[in-house]
Amino acid sequence: MKYIPIDTEETLKRIQEGAIVIDVRYPYEYNKIRIENSHNIPFKEITVEKINSINPDNKDIIIHCTAGITSKKVADNLVAQGYQGTIYEMDKGLIDWVNLGFKTEQGI
Repeated sequence: MKYIPIDTEETLKRIQEGAIVIDVRYPYEYNKIRIENSHNIPFKEITVEKINSINPDNKDIIIHCTAGITSKKVADNLVAQGYQGTIYEMDKGLIDWVNLGFKTEQGI
């Protein structure tokens, strides 16, 4: 199984359909600005077990970072670890999300 790269508009659609968003940036970046209702699991800490702990119903997941570089590596890593669910990777990252004016939240 391989991950599926998606653009930002498709990301919004998948979120509206119930996908779980996983932000793989550092916590200080996540606290500054993030996609509403996303989960922060930094790229150095992400494992299949951590994904499963926040996603017990095996919903589709969307992995994202700032610009779409680290998220691709993380998605590849999850596939290599044997993650069984559907993995979408937000191709252009949070930068594009913000540039398109999609909803974000801030703070802890």
